[in-house]
Amino acid sequence: MAGKRGQRGTKPIEVGSQYNPRFLEELDRRSMVAKQLKERLRLLMTDLGGWRDLSYQEQSLCKRAVHLERLIETKELALAAGRTIDENKYTNAICALSGLLSKLGLKKRVKVLSLHDYLQAKTHELQRTTATQDGADPGPEPSSSSTEEAI
Repeated sequence: MAGKRGQRGTKPIEVGSQYNPRFLEELDRRSMVAKQLKERLRLLMTDLGGWRDLSYQEQSLCKRAVHLERLIETKELALAAGRTIDENKYTNAICALSGLLSKLGLKKRVKVLSLHDYLQAKTHELQRTTATQDGADPGPEPSSSSTEEAI
């Protein structure tokens, strides 16, 4: 039965060599790779102003960049372990990643907040500070629901 301690899941723990738009959802979310890729996508989207502010095309490029970055890492890990890789595929992957990142932009974008969003964030920050000072558990960090839905 699934969920028993020590038992392996049926979902993959590594990205496939072919891009699939649902690659993150199809990975075993318990794996370190899945957690790292989800965090990378979140960071990339945040640097670009947030998932909500990205066009569909930018969202697609973000996911592809994260997938491609992992494929490049996998090839580099194979090299470090003394295995051989296809150098042409490796070089092409690096060029493709560079192109994706250039299209997305290599600099952080400033996210424009509404007054409501700003006040809501400050209120939550104050509540967390007060709870921490009182010795209570401040609860989970706030996260953008749209970012979580996207990932």
